[in-house]
Amino acid sequence: MRILVINSSYRKNGNTGRILMLLNENIEKESQAVHFPVAIESIDLAGAGLQYCRGCRVCFDKGETYCPFWSEIAPIKAAMQAADIWILASPVFVDDINGVMKTFFDRMVHINHRPEFAGKYAYLLTTSGTGSNGHAARTMVNTLRTWGVYIVGQRDFVSGALSSPDELKVRYQKPLLAIAEKIINAFKNEKALRPSVIALIFFRVQQILWRRKKENNLDYHYWESKGWLEPGINYYIPHKTGLLSVWTARLAGSIIARFFE
Repeated sequence: MRILVINSSYRKNGNTGRILMLLNENIEKESQAVHFPVAIESIDLAGAGLQYCRGCRVCFDKGETYCPFWSEIAPIKAAMQAADIWILASPVFVDDINGVMKTFFDRMVHINHRPEFAGKYAYLLTTSGTGSNGHAARTMVNTLRTWGVYIVGQRDFVSGALSSPDELKVRYQKPLLAIAEKIINAFKNEKALRPSVIALIFFRVQQILWRRKKENNLDYHYWESKGWLEPGINYYIPHKTGLLSVWTARLAGSIIARFFE
């Protein structure tokens, strides 16, 4: 299993980085305990020099490789494609993800229209000084669900202004080990093949909206080429979620889609 850690914190040895270091240690420990090989790669978003999205829409109209700043995002996207599961980590700024993570999502906006990451896994991690209302995690969850990604879980770590690695280890060793186990088990047990009702609803809403548009553009043709607009298709990938959940999601999604008319 290949894991990609994406950290958006500017503080190279701050709380977010220290929590990730401890999580990586626990993943490697759990990997050895269950004899399930894991390779971990990390990307420092704050050091990637990402330009702000200009809103030019060229990624929608012609394709993402026509973006004037494509060279910045290309290696990150390639690493995401190569990985099986991502760990996305952001410090909480004003009750949301920080600007770097938001810029990253903005620059990957073509995936919201063409969810080529369907079937990938992600664990979402935030750090805050005195606690978070969960809005930062919800921002990431809503984005990744639109991408078709299976959300393994999410956790906010309260860490004060700056906690030492030893302090964080004492406070969070047990939950970090539990997260490591959850990440490995999710992949081993093919949890992505059992999307939640919410994930199925996200697909249904998108499906209805693209069927309705029928525009001669890149996004519509992408959905058409994937076969996702066909009547019998209810998710991006073949899955094992029960029929009751599927029909519940189809009904709920159809109702929600009416609000976009």
